[in-house]
Amino acid sequence: MGRMSLGTKIKLGISAALIILVILASNPEAVGKALTNVDPTLIGIVVLLYLINMVFKAYRWGVLMRNTGHTVSFRTTFTAFSLSQAINNLIPGRVIGETSRIVEINSREGVEMGKGLASVVTERVMDFVVLTLLSVTSLVLLLAYIIEDLRGLLIFMVVVMVVANIFFIYILARPSLMVRIGGWGTKVIKKVVKGEKGENYALKLTGLVSSFNEALSLKGNWKLMVWASVLTVVIWANEIVRLYLIMEAIGVDVSLVAVIATASLASLSAVLLSAGSGNVVMSSAVFTASGLSYEVAATAGLLSALTSIWLSVPVCLLTMLIDHRKGSAAAKGSSNKKSKKIKRGFH
Repeated sequence: MGRMSLGTKIKLGISAALIILVILASNPEAVGKALTNVDPTLIGIVVLLYLINMVFKAYRWGVLMRNTGHTVSFRTTFTAFSLSQAINNLIPGRVIGETSRIVEINSREGVEMGKGLASVVTERVMDFVVLTLLSVTSLVLLLAYIIEDLRGLLIFMVVVMVVANIFFIYILARPSLMVRIGGWGTKVIKKVVKGEKGENYALKLTGLVSSFNEALSLKGNWKLMVWASVLTVVIWANEIVRLYLIMEAIGVDVSLVAVIATASLASLSAVLLSAGSGNVVMSSAVFTASGLSYEVAATAGLLSALTSIWLSVPVCLLTMLIDHRKGSAAAKGSSNKKSKKIKRGFH
């Protein structure tokens, strides 16, 4: 992997600073005490639900790739997906993480980059649609109970997310827009990178846009898209249940609507806030605005990050280790078979 850019370092620093500031503002001693008093059984269930959700998300991605004409083994899909999740949870923007799984699936299974991109973008739009509906609906229902000083900020955040959602859907609905962007990009590349190298880069970009549009225009099997949509609803229902169980583990009574608003806004904010800071900040904002103490709200955010965002890294490492061992075993088995055939040939 390349050296981390200055921009990424700054964003990670801001995310870490936000977590620290929330904890300091909420009385670290009280947060620590709340963490030691949580119900370990419920937290264990929360962790299990997170692992199940990772399986569901990887499986959904496989379904979307099948709709573009590629069937990929679940082991390969899950390995690539878990790596992208770990990167996304550590580095803001999600671009590097999503790119990693597209490149991985291309190198291992030969899935065209454009079709891999199309499956990821379709997945993102499905998530954005569900999350936007959840956040808007829950905040409208919560509006009367939210502290007046925080109403404007929360409403502004939802408006921004809705605009982003509409933008992504517009791109999907207008493949010609991607062609125009691709054409502009190739011209820029040829001007910046001279000679044969520039021509090669421009050709790759043209191929990427072409396969992306091909995947989007592919009718595919409508049942697969319906199934992927159902999986999306199940995935986010799981996230809501996880956060509700966290509140139960802490031992506080909170409305389901507040949990839905927090879960959806925390997920949407992950585009800008990494390393679990979105979970901590959004939990503190929404739960405090709903009348809970700052200490409880901050504790909920920390537990949410601990049982998902921060857990994704060891899960990724374990998955890659298992995949590497299975791959090595398969290669060794293939090599042994070839050796036996050669020996038989001599006899």
